[in-house]
Amino acid sequence: MLEHFPVLKDIQNKVKRLVGTVILWVLLTVGTGIVATQFIPDPTVVQYIVMGVGALLLVWWALLSWLIRNRLALEIQDLFAANQMIPFNFIRFKSSMPWNVSSNLEKLAKACVNEYKSLHEKARLSNQTLEKYVGTSVTERATKKALQSELGGELRRVYVLFSDVRGFTHMTEQLKPEETVEVLNKMFTAMEEVITQNGGDINKYIGDAIFAYFRRPYGNEGEAAKMVLRTAIRMHDRFELLNQTFKVAYSQEVKIGLGIGITAGEAIMGNLGSSNRMEFTLIGDTVNMASRLCGVAKHVQTLVNEEMAQVAKDYFELSALPPMQIKGKTEMQTPYVVQGERLGIAR
Repeated sequence: MLEHFPVLKDIQNKVKRLVGTVILWVLLTVGTGIVATQFIPDPTVVQYIVMGVGALLLVWWALLSWLIRNRLALEIQDLFAANQMIPFNFIRFKSSMPWNVSSNLEKLAKACVNEYKSLHEKARLSNQTLEKYVGTSVTERATKKALQSELGGELRRVYVLFSDVRGFTHMTEQLKPEETVEVLNKMFTAMEEVITQNGGDINKYIGDAIFAYFRRPYGNEGEAAKMVLRTAIRMHDRFELLNQTFKVAYSQEVKIGLGIGITAGEAIMGNLGSSNRMEFTLIGDTVNMASRLCGVAKHVQTLVNEEMAQVAKDYFELSALPPMQIKGKTEMQTPYVVQGERLGIAR
């Protein structure tokens, strides 16, 4: 690990040299004492010599220790400054006297801790802001792979849900702009709460529409499919409750409805855009079909594609509509209307 931190490696080398110097001085002191005992008959003189050498050793030790600690403090300061670990306005010291080396190191440590706390708080607030635009799951994914964000995607099994407000254009003609915004925000808040509580993720808001998706497991899909269609039913229920308040809360009576389209299939999930600006999204025929079904669905209707109908037919009452031409599809398509959940079936 030390090869990645030159300062730490240099400190390690200094400590090794310091230990070598101390050992050398100890050996010289002991050797001097032994030689003195051989040639100087007076033991008092020997004691003075040993004491003098010892005093020199202590002075050298103190001087060397101060020099190393001073150099260490300066290099730590340079390391922290180079990596923006201390505030830009931190008053940097050029040298430290023996009595304030520890004080300077303590100031460095406190400045580093305070800067870390400040950056951590800014990152937390940035993540909270980002979550409001792209959702919690996308923010977590971006945080974990911040250095690996690149264009491209992977093929994933998903359930795709589109919802759209019926009568929105007429409503905007009748209401004040701020009233229209308030209606949309209340509706989006309620719909998001239902979707996320049932395991879905909102990919984006498109005007008055919601584009959401759910993970589609392999194997037994019963529970996952039930959760998706229950989400649609609860969205209709919440919308109807809101709609009752919309009718009397604004300058004009609000007359809007909600249609939902759901598909089961595969989609490309990943980053789309340019190298300078990208967004996490899903693309593919499964997404397009969900959008088309949503466009066909009437108020209080949830339409699903044939693949979703096959997955959910044991759990929900479904009725097939007459085959119709869906924009973008060459063959006639048969949408299925979700009538409600079957009761009394143990699965």
